[in-house]
Amino acid sequence: MSPIIYRLVWFFARMVYFVLWWPRLRGRDNLPSGGFLLCATHRSWFDPPLAAILQWRSIGFFAKAELFANPVAGWFLRSLNAIPVKRGGVDRRGLGAVIDHLKRGIPVIVFPEGTRSRTGKMLPPRPGVGLLARQAGLPVVPAVIRGTRGIWGNTFRWCRVSMTLGKPISIDEITAFPDQKQGYRDLSWLISRRICDLTDDPDQSWQEAQGEAEPAK
Repeated sequence: MSPIIYRLVWFFARMVYFVLWWPRLRGRDNLPSGGFLLCATHRSWFDPPLAAILQWRSIGFFAKAELFANPVAGWFLRSLNAIPVKRGGVDRRGLGAVIDHLKRGIPVIVFPEGTRSRTGKMLPPRPGVGLLARQAGLPVVPAVIRGTRGIWGNTFRWCRVSMTLGKPISIDEITAFPDQKQGYRDLSWLISRRICDLTDDPDQSWQEAQGEAEPAK
């Protein structure tokens, strides 16, 4: 049942997005086969569905563990490839679930900033994304999502949305970082740099985000 439910919800969401916002995917050729991490900017609750409907393959995503407390809601979310994760600290069970998805060939979308940026500027990355990328040992695709921040302000509005994909960060690049805390931190910053390389939007400039948490040299 799970693949059927996922595809039904995917089809409905795809219709809504294409009717209202004409989404576009740029850089489709940069999508690897098999599992990979899709690391994207995060400006709106509309970002995860957009990333999903622009790919024909199923994609996994994180959801707060509290949302799974209700058995029916938990079953439905898992049918959509949602992965429960606890906020704060390292959730080893959540990490294992993500890696399981990836090893089964299901891409997973991750937001390196760890939260939505309310200003539109790139926030310093969380080291957890580096930990996840290093432990998984699979390609990381940097991505910039545009337009979703304008969908909902004081009122619901029409706008154009898109997702641009960069060249994957290779497994060799990822495993070159040490499998320890500083390595995870530096890898997180590399991923965020590759994301920022995809945009010339000054509101997402790497320079403005960099000063708060510069990695060790």
